[in-house]
Amino acid sequence: MKATELLKTQHEAVRALFKRIEGTEDFSEKAQVFQELAANLVAHDAIEREIFYPACEEAMGMNDQLGEALVEHGLVEFALFQSDQAIQAKGEEQEEFDYKCTVLKEVLEHHIEEEEDEFFSQVEKAMDEQKLEDLGEEMEELFEDRMQQDFHPALYANLRQVLAGAMKTDVSEEDLAAESESSTRKGSRRAS
Repeated sequence: MKATELLKTQHEAVRALFKRIEGTEDFSEKAQVFQELAANLVAHDAIEREIFYPACEEAMGMNDQLGEALVEHGLVEFALFQSDQAIQAKGEEQEEFDYKCTVLKEVLEHHIEEEEDEFFSQVEKAMDEQKLEDLGEEMEELFEDRMQQDFHPALYANLRQVLAGAMKTDVSEEDLAAESESSTRKGSRRAS
């Protein structure tokens, strides 16, 4: 399956999971479906940021759609983290899950719409069929691998990158620490 077709198929699966969450009032059922949704989103993020987007950048260079897609992934990561925190909370914070999940869905829908309506056509012009097929196979393998893992460590690592302002997944922990230290020094200079 071509990479773009695989991503569209996964987008539909995510939409179906949101419908299941919205279709139930039973909180334990919502929590169970949300765990499936979160695992899908984190695995989907991995295949896009580790395989698909780098291949797109190689074929087309960094353009507006690719740059925006990377930034939008950060918004999705943050909204996913907040929803996950709310679903695990107790009492009033748990009641916020529906609000946070709605925002997650809205951010994701915007991202999906732009990818499918604008970006994928550019990708399909920039890459030949075989390249898209090969990418699709590689992405499918990584997706299946990531679906077998707990999504939390990857989500937290991605969120750390988002908070550090990193747009790519090849940022090391050392790079993040150096960026954090640099930001701290800048902040203390401003305070002086």
